[in-house]
Amino acid sequence: MTVLLTNLPPELIIRILEDLPSRDIGLLSGTCTQLRSICRTDIVWQKLCQKICDIEVEEWDTTYYNIYTKVLHRYGRCLGLWRRNMRPYGGLMQVKVDNGRLLATEYKPPYVSDIHGPLRPKKVFSISINKSKNRTEILCLHGYGEAHPGSIEFETEESDVVFKCCQMSSHAHPKGSSVELSTMIKKIFLCFVHEMGNMLFSFSQKYRLTRIEVQKPDPVYPIQPGLFQAHYSAHGIEMFLLKYDMSKKEAEVIKITGDPNVPAGETSIYINLRKPMQLTKDQQLDVNSLLLLEEDDIPDSDDVQPRNQPFVIPPGFSTFLDDFTPTTCDYRYFARGRIAGDDYRDPDLIPVHVVPFEVHGVFFVLWFKFWDMDGFYRIKDINI
Repeated sequence: MTVLLTNLPPELIIRILEDLPSRDIGLLSGTCTQLRSICRTDIVWQKLCQKICDIEVEEWDTTYYNIYTKVLHRYGRCLGLWRRNMRPYGGLMQVKVDNGRLLATEYKPPYVSDIHGPLRPKKVFSISINKSKNRTEILCLHGYGEAHPGSIEFETEESDVVFKCCQMSSHAHPKGSSVELSTMIKKIFLCFVHEMGNMLFSFSQKYRLTRIEVQKPDPVYPIQPGLFQAHYSAHGIEMFLLKYDMSKKEAEVIKITGDPNVPAGETSIYINLRKPMQLTKDQQLDVNSLLLLEEDDIPDSDDVQPRNQPFVIPPGFSTFLDDFTPTTCDYRYFARGRIAGDDYRDPDLIPVHVVPFEVHGVFFVLWFKFWDMDGFYRIKDINI
């Protein structure tokens, strides 16, 4: 005996719809008036919304159906962390649900004198529902005037988003170009070279983004993956992503923000997890011997257990550290750090040591060629 779908109780049809993708629900709603009415039941669309993110429908002042069909179905993929593709400087952006909209916020590094200072947020664009017109509204929040129209393009199915401002006149300083230039110069002195790159967006119509994936914590990692910031040579404070490839027994420190030597998006440090080191205090004080230490001098090991050992900052090293000066560490790894000339000319990898301190959310990188040690501090301003 054939049983028609429309003969089933509405509650059972709704239960079936909860397991269907939105495309199939849309096709089904076009078959008859009865199914169209059931397919518009808000609990069906609530489930679809929750598969993408947590939604408080009261903040949106509309239905789950509208939230999904007008915002999340097409633009839900914008949620998450992104790196700005504007070489060499780059940038960090997060898109999240905020008070009835998807809000994109750019996070700039702290001012150069304060490695532990807060990131500097700036709202860039939003995606919401214009209730009076009952349609999706994309607004550019950058510039000096009120929010104004923008657009979003997807270059590939999974990554690379382009946000475009559609009203560049709103980016002109209300007091003229001379005041704008003066403001830029003051910020550049505070923030070093990165502020120059950040300022360039004021004169650009497009904001090109590549997704950043942050790995989940794992007890085998000597320091958990995530976002870090560090004083990076003469370039001020830069931001980085630490990630692991345990199949290769390797970790990478990838630049989110960059500089004219090593641009954003490039790997700054390769950490060889097969090369754990155990150095005495006297060995760490002998900089000349450390300079001669090569990767092949260290035996391979798959042991990931921490091994308490002394830690000493080699004499003569310059650092940007605060009062955190540990005397012991659990891990120490041989690694290679990226150096290059201007415009990423003749890039090379040189020996460095990486020393993680998970309990403090920091790892040190010792650049023996430059007699320099950088502290990479975990970014805590952003909930991932």
